[in-house]
Amino acid sequence: MNQLSACKKFLSAFACAVFAQCTFTVFVAAQTASTWQWRNITPASGLMPEPRRDGEAIYDPIGKRIILFGGNSNAGLKNDTWAFDLATRSWTKLDTVGTPPAGRLGFDAVYDPVGHQLVVYSGQGAGFFNDTWTLNLTTLQWTDISPASDSARPKKRYGSAAVFDPQTRSLVSFAGFTSEAGRFQDTQSFGLSDKTWSDWTPGGSKPQVRCLHTAAFDRVNRRMIVYAGQRNGALDDIWSFDLASRQWTNLTPAQRPPGRFWSTSFVNKDGRFLIFGGSGASNFNDTWEFNLATQAWTQLQIENPPSPRNGMISIYIEAEDRFIVIGGTGNSGNLNDVWELSRKSPATVSTVSAASFDGTTLAPESIVSAFGANLATGTQAANVAPLPTTLAGTSVRVKDSLGAERLAPLFFASPGQINFLIPAGTVAGTATITIVGSDGSIAIGSAQISNLAPSLFTANSSGTGVAAAVLLRIGANGSQTVEPVAEWNSALNRFVARPIDLGNDGVQVYLLLFGTGLRFRSSLSSVTISIGGQVAQVQYAGQQNDFVGLDQVNVLLPHSLAGRGEVELALTADGKPANAVLLHFK
Repeated sequence: MNQLSACKKFLSAFACAVFAQCTFTVFVAAQTASTWQWRNITPASGLMPEPRRDGEAIYDPIGKRIILFGGNSNAGLKNDTWAFDLATRSWTKLDTVGTPPAGRLGFDAVYDPVGHQLVVYSGQGAGFFNDTWTLNLTTLQWTDISPASDSARPKKRYGSAAVFDPQTRSLVSFAGFTSEAGRFQDTQSFGLSDKTWSDWTPGGSKPQVRCLHTAAFDRVNRRMIVYAGQRNGALDDIWSFDLASRQWTNLTPAQRPPGRFWSTSFVNKDGRFLIFGGSGASNFNDTWEFNLATQAWTQLQIENPPSPRNGMISIYIEAEDRFIVIGGTGNSGNLNDVWELSRKSPATVSTVSAASFDGTTLAPESIVSAFGANLATGTQAANVAPLPTTLAGTSVRVKDSLGAERLAPLFFASPGQINFLIPAGTVAGTATITIVGSDGSIAIGSAQISNLAPSLFTANSSGTGVAAAVLLRIGANGSQTVEPVAEWNSALNRFVARPIDLGNDGVQVYLLLFGTGLRFRSSLSSVTISIGGQVAQVQYAGQQNDFVGLDQVNVLLPHSLAGRGEVELALTADGKPANAVLLHFK
């Protein structure tokens, strides 16, 4: 008897439909929501900086505080220095040592971790600047570290944008504006080790002249991401500057946010570039995310955002995935409120066997279903082989007890349910399952992995009731016929057991069961089946080669079961029980 060929014949008809139903069952979930949240963390009382725009701030990771300097207030240009304690949400005006930089707006500021210092460059005050200053965050000493000769510095300007390059320990600044020279498109680097400026402007393609743009550091790829700005109106392009090769790349897609200047930005720890606010036709308070891998923009729908504004002061704390926005200019003038953009707590997800719906233990290479909310932004079933690791923009990562993390092959994705394969090689113990949606949504759960977790598919995709199985009938003359063991009952709106006729003693009737999680049984003899309390002979128990993750068990049905009516089939493998299923014998 060619058992697998019979299985193929069955799966091409009834069982294929049942298996697909078990694998692709859809549960309705709520509309996808953003994983980000805005929170107003403005102190309710106490000392605060004057409302202002176009200042700068850095995050001090040692003091766990924000250091703010300068900007333009209602009273004019500022050169004061403030610290915001994120734990207590309170401001302190710092009494710095020495002469501070002149009051200014539209300058660059970065944090130098080697010197534990704030670095300030350029800006506009009584005129335009090209000086460079440091504030030692331990002693609070201001120091002018500008090269003595003006010719050894870039041209004076304001409205540039900069990042800190840790590899060269340098402030890297792009473009800007002065009334004398107009707008620039140069890329300049100030090395903090030797306090020397270098012109990094490459030949070939580069962003056009501009000012009032925003820039953020992409740590993973060591590049500066520059977005939008102003040049005879608002711009909407996005570029990357590779700090190793010192070459520009245009990343601008056809679909993009409305053009703007005086916006703010950061690259989050997942490698997405995010922008907030700015000014164009009017002030904005929208948040957009640019996927640096796919080069596509997505507007994030986040409740309770700050009011529309431009010229905000901001910092990003990568270790905590928090973005802080301070002040700026709104529709009614300058502001000094403080807002935090952070992740919501990850959603939870529950993962069970797709056959039995039991999640006590799961086995490597078994078919499972994860249930939760907002797991995907759409619905999609796999239609290619090998199985994809992304469907509807969603991926699943399984990290086993040894810390090895693998992408899971996916059968089906919907907002409420993801069906996937526990990756091959996942070792026994507690595994962490992380589901990441195309909108950045994250759901996390755990599963206990065991080498064996036998479970059987059922016709009604419930883990109980009549088996998803087929009969193979071999006549005395060697003829073979295939029959289902379940039939649709329209009155009950479900599958019911179809009575099995075992025939005479000259006919052999085999039951072909379909399940998952039992292919790694220690031996064929370790698999036992009892039907209505009567032991049946197991002929095969192992992998079914036509469907990923599907296992098959072939059982010779004893004629003594004739007339028993509805009975329960119990399977164990290496002493571990599967879910019970029903059969009916006439």
